[in-house]
Amino acid sequence: MEAGLASYSGHTIVRGAGERHGAPRPPRVVILGAGPAGICAASALGPDGVVLEQRGEIGGLTCSFEFHGVTFDLGGHSFHSPHAAIRDLVFDSVEMYEQKREARCFAAGALIPYPFQKHFRELRDPKLIEECERGLLGAAAGGADPENLEAYLYDRFGSGIAEHFLLPYNRKLWGPDLRQISTDWVGERIAKPSGTRECFETRGGRRKPLQDDTTVAYPARGGFGEITLALAKKIGNLRLGTQAKQIDWRHRKLVTAAGDVVPWQRLISTLPLNRLLDVTKNVPAELRLEAARLRHIAMKLVWVVIDAPVETAIQRVYNVDAGMVAHKVGIANNSSAFLRGLPRTGIFGEVAYDSATEVKTDGLADRFVRNLLEIRLIKDARKVLATAVTDLSYAYPAPTIERSTIVAKIKAWLEDRGIYSIGRFGEWAYINSDEAMFRGLAIGRRLAAEL
Repeated sequence: MEAGLASYSGHTIVRGAGERHGAPRPPRVVILGAGPAGICAASALGPDGVVLEQRGEIGGLTCSFEFHGVTFDLGGHSFHSPHAAIRDLVFDSVEMYEQKREARCFAAGALIPYPFQKHFRELRDPKLIEECERGLLGAAAGGADPENLEAYLYDRFGSGIAEHFLLPYNRKLWGPDLRQISTDWVGERIAKPSGTRECFETRGGRRKPLQDDTTVAYPARGGFGEITLALAKKIGNLRLGTQAKQIDWRHRKLVTAAGDVVPWQRLISTLPLNRLLDVTKNVPAELRLEAARLRHIAMKLVWVVIDAPVETAIQRVYNVDAGMVAHKVGIANNSSAFLRGLPRTGIFGEVAYDSATEVKTDGLADRFVRNLLEIRLIKDARKVLATAVTDLSYAYPAPTIERSTIVAKIKAWLEDRGIYSIGRFGEWAYINSDEAMFRGLAIGRRLAAEL
């Protein structure tokens, strides 16, 4: 976290193994990471689990923080889940606020409702509308999905919709060559074109694409991080500021950066898969080479504080214009009625870039503010009170074509040695926090039954 961005989760409590359960018993499962997956795994294991978190706060990618009187999340978050058990767990743990999602697409100088493929007819340029219509008529209606994302977008939406929105947006997110990106996730993320009936479902176990009438939830007070904080209150053994330096699977022990030795019968890791292998002893060289092939997206997160109440109902804007530095913009205050009533407005931008490249921070916030003025999310530059930029080195695991094969091979080797890798980067899966919770709860219950 950059200087000047204060932690929002200062009330996190660090607990020891014997504080809630009488005489201490050595936990049989060590859990690395106090994000949504790790916390839910620990909740299923009870006294048999201990959570080690290297940072001084919990939440992982779901952390919230305060900046000049505005509550921001570490990126854009809202809660929606196809897992009824996870929804019940969250709603039973913290008071939630529900509302219709208000999102827009900025393309060809116009703000139109999200998703673009259902609302392109609201563009200002009749020629662009005609190109989208004509391309859609020739698009494939079914059959097997093409293997790569570029071919999929052309095949399913036609050249007009693909070239005017879906291709440039996904290139801003994943990089210029979409032929390297798989399509095993599109059914959960990319809405079907206009004229196709579909709805966002809150049951069934599999995420569906967000629609223009989707209802989303958010903590009634505070930031998104309140969810993980509430769930963590049920954990009896949580150790912050504890970093895993070495994992020895042959002797079933873990050595921390402070030199402490922690024994384990099973180990659950939510660390990025490549980092997990870095700290694990006796990993075959071929697996390390495979892990090095996994791509991930980093982000510059730009924070802007406006010294005025929020003036729009929009929650998200998705940008394809080359002049727009952020692929996604979020208005933090519109996540709940409580935040909407605050005297200052927080706006953030996500600037994605490949982790192997470098994006300069100098001038980035100023460019972002100019973009916000252009699309009228800021109406008076003099009201800009503060800006900051945070670098998020691990933001999105890239769903490359070879990803699933690599991950399956590494996870199989680890599980044979009692190590279970879960979560967004633990499984290198493009999933949201609710899915991470679901998978953490599942592995926690499985190991509790086995032990």
